[in-house]
Amino acid sequence: MVKNKLEQGKKEYLFFNKEAPWTNCPVLKPPQLERAHIMEEKMDSKQPRWQRRKDVRPQEIIRAALELFVQQGYSATKVDQLARKAGVTPGTLYVYFENKEALLKAVVYESIGPVFAYADRKLEEYQGSAEDLVRLLIRQWWEQIGNGRFAGIPKLIVAEAQNYPELAKFYVHEVQERGREIIRRILAYGVEKGEFEVADASVTARIIMAPLQFAAIYAHSLAAYDDEIDEIDDYFDALAELVLRGIMRKT
Repeated sequence: MVKNKLEQGKKEYLFFNKEAPWTNCPVLKPPQLERAHIMEEKMDSKQPRWQRRKDVRPQEIIRAALELFVQQGYSATKVDQLARKAGVTPGTLYVYFENKEALLKAVVYESIGPVFAYADRKLEEYQGSAEDLVRLLIRQWWEQIGNGRFAGIPKLIVAEAQNYPELAKFYVHEVQERGREIIRRILAYGVEKGEFEVADASVTARIIMAPLQFAAIYAHSLAAYDDEIDEIDDYFDALAELVLRGIMRKT
């Protein structure tokens, strides 16, 4: 029975984070998951006051956490609230996640992992112009990150960075650094094709990423009070033009 549940746990993880290898699972690695299911069996055998949900999934807890973290902030969100939102007991939540910090990390992995996987596949397959690739990068970033379920996370991390430095370091490593690496690969592609001239790819990647991050943070903070805010499509079109003017090879 435990073995069957372990296999089901693997399927569940792959369902909500298809592109990440099992060894990088942000929820539980296999030995932990096996122990967790043993704990669940013991819980079932005690016949608690209420009927425990048999179909609970880690991603249900992650979805609830994403919503509450963005709405209330990380500090203000309590474990009891997370459990209630997900429809489980706090004890069940701890079966899948060691603590609230581990849950926030899982939220980031689940939200951003497929986006980076898409970018990796696109860069491996892409054979078009580097100019079009930059435009695609900017547009896809907004559609998949800046305007999606993950959009509130950058603001959340910035707001909580001073109080939770380890979470801030995690976000920089798993999101910022990986994002800049993708941009550097795009720049290298353009240089190789003779379309771009880039003096320092690392600095240029930071310059390109900064307004993308700012757009997501602004959308979840000051945008609601800005009567003069431009159409977001115009913003990203202008950003793409600005970036390309700075890196296109002069003929």
